[in-house]
Formats: sequence, structure tokens, C-alpha cells
Amino acid sequence: MPSSPARLLQDLAYLQDDVVTRQQLFELGYTESAVRARIRLQRWQVCGRRVVVLHNGPLTPRQRQWVAVLSQHQAALAGITAAAEFGLTGFDDGRVHLLVEFGARRHQVPGAQIHVSRRFSTEDIHPARAIPTVRAKRAVVDAATWMAAERKACAILAAGVQQRITTVARLRPALAAAAGARNHRLLTQILGDIEGGAHSFAEIDVGRCASLAGLPPPIRQAFRYDRAGRRRWLDADFDGFSVEIDGAAHLKPLSYWDDMERQNDLIIVTGKPILRFSTVAFRVARGVVVAQLAGAAEKFGR
Repeated sequence: MPSSPARLLQDLAYLQDDVVTRQQLFELGYTESAVRARIRLQRWQVCGRRVVVLHNGPLTPRQRQWVAVLSQHQAALAGITAAAEFGLTGFDDGRVHLLVEFGARRHQVPGAQIHVSRRFSTEDIHPARAIPTVRAKRAVVDAATWMAAERKACAILAAGVQQRITTVARLRPALAAAAGARNHRLLTQILGDIEGGAHSFAEIDVGRCASLAGLPPPIRQAFRYDRAGRRRWLDADFDGFSVEIDGAAHLKPLSYWDDMERQNDLIIVTGKPILRFSTVAFRVARGVVVAQLAGAAEKFGR
């Protein structure tokens, strides 16, 4: 026996968190008059022209996402919203970010931010998500390139790797495909910093900043002995003070605590102050780095 419209709707409602389109209702056997009757009796509620919610109470965050996606002809959760679906924390802005194809008709939805892309296709959508959601690598790259503040853009890229949402190897081609996007050159550099390896870009930049501050080139990777007699390496030594550069790995709690202990030991033994800069500072706040290097040179001698 074929299932009744009510049973079919029950199955669909379970999959879509009680949010459906009018077209889906018609395809299940509900007539326009039947839909209107339930809305008039306040058993259901409408959200825009295309979407019906199968209750009359407040919407949950998940239901707001479904409303946003189903209100478009073809869309997917994207950017910060999609990245949060994969576990990214610390960047939620309270909006539902959507990706739609360039040229597609857009329907504005309260609380939703619609982003248009010429590169958006079904290949970008994760195959195992109930609600259409772009893949993690694109979610992180889009979230970073859509962010106006440079520091936050860099932080999103770093957090995507630190929180194991994706990897540098996956982000690199996704970022390359977004050539021309906001902060693309900066984010490409930051991705290199996150990846690390011998001589990060920031370690090279500290010499350039020293020159701008009127300082001679520092001694790179100088070592000092700590209180236990162990060798401790410094990124840059300016005689009167030293500089340490914190990459992505330093933001992890255990690494950060180890760094603090190491720095305290060196200051106690040598009596020399240590300035700390993040790799991001060399990208988006170079003027601050130069000013602080010059200030340290004036205060502590060269």
C-alpha cells in the first residue's frame, strides 16, 4: 500500500527539522487549499513565499538554517555557519551564511547573509550532510576571505587547522581557487606560517622590521642556557633584548605554557627582556612591530 501524504510528510519533517517547501508539500499530495487551511488554523506557519514550518512556535537555530537554505532555489550553508557545522568554535556572528550560484534568483531571509559565487556547484556540497553544507575546506576559506578584519581572517584560517576542521594540504588548493578574494595574498602567507617548516616567513620579516626600526640585523636562532643548563633557542637576539615569534603551534595551551616557562627561565638567567610577536603581527600590524622594536632598542640598548 502506498504511504499516505501525512506519513510521507512525517518522514520528510524528520529529515528537515519540520521545515519544508510548498513544492515539497504539493509533491507529497497536499493541495494548496489544504496547506492554507493548516496555516489559517495556526497549525503551521509560513516563512517567506517558499517555506512552511510545521508548527507555530519559535524556530530553533537549526530550523532557521533550514528556512534560509530552502528559501533559495539552490543554496548551501557556507562560511562561518558551515565551518561551525564541522566543529569550528569562537567565530559565530549570529547570522546564517549561505552560498548561492552567481545569477541565481535570491530571496532575502531575516538573519541570513547571502554570498554569491561563480565557482559554486554541487561538487562543493558535502555529500553526507542532511542540510546542504559546503565542504570543510571551502567553508574555512570562504569564512576567512569574507571577513573584513584582517586579524580575524587570519585567526579563522589558523583555527580551522588548530581545531582539526581541515588541513593545510586541503586548504592550499581551496585558497588558490579563490584567487582575487579579499586578503588572498595575506591569507596565502599565513597559510605558509601555519604550515611552518624551516625559516617561517615571519622569521625573515623580523630582519626587515629591524631595519625599518633602525636596528642592525639580529643574530638568528641564538641559544642561551636556562637554569637547568639546557640550551634554549631564540628566534632573534638584538643584544639588549631578544625576540620570539609565535606561530600557530604556540596557540595550543600546552605549547603556550611551555613557552612561558621557557621564557621566564631565560629572563631570570640572562636578565634580558624578551619581546613576543605573533606571525600575524608581521602581516597586519607591521607598524606596531617596528615601533616596539625601536622602543625596546631605546630602552634596553642595542
